Amino acid sequence: MYKFISPRTVVCVLALAAGFAWPAAAETGILKIDWELSKLQDKKRLPFAPVAVLKAFPGVRFTDRLRSVITLNNTSAKKVEGLVIRYSLRLRLLKAGDAQDKAFWGVPFYVEEVRVAAVGAMSTRSARVLNFGISDQLNKLRNSGFVPVALKLEAMLCPRQGDTPSEIMKESVIEIQKP
Repeated sequence: MYKFISPRTVVCVLALAAGFAWPAAAETGILKIDWELSKLQDKKRLPFAPVAVLKAFPGVRFTDRLRSVITLNNTSAKKVEGLVIRYSLRLRLLKAGDAQDKAFWGVPFYVEEVRVAAVGAMSTRSARVLNFGISDQLNKLRNSGFVPVALKLEAMLCPRQGDTPSEIMKESVIEIQKP
């Protein structure tokens, strides 16, 4: 009653199963977000350098250039192409004279996207976010009775089949102090 299955049959069945298997999802995620600032010294623009605190205040001209560097990590064995990073910016506002615990996050004031051509297999790549509109927001807050105490960048890779939400979304907050 027992039928013998030849090794050749087993190999053929396994080869067919491997051929029809779904390809593994490209595991590309956001590894980290860093902040960099280029200061204007006299009439010369200094190179971008990492920054932990932003010195800005409504009514004070903001001449520095702020950017964030979003590091993408591809853990798959294949190159991933055509990535889109969507990001939004929001300010944490505090009414003048209130305690710090009364600060609140405003609605996003800037929403944009950055395209990344490709991230190689098993590698990382940085994407630079340059547009923030922070000067305009500081000007709008002048004489409003509110001051910014932090800036939040929320970034998300455009989702693809098989992505893990916690891997494709990150946020980073930088504190804002009076210069």
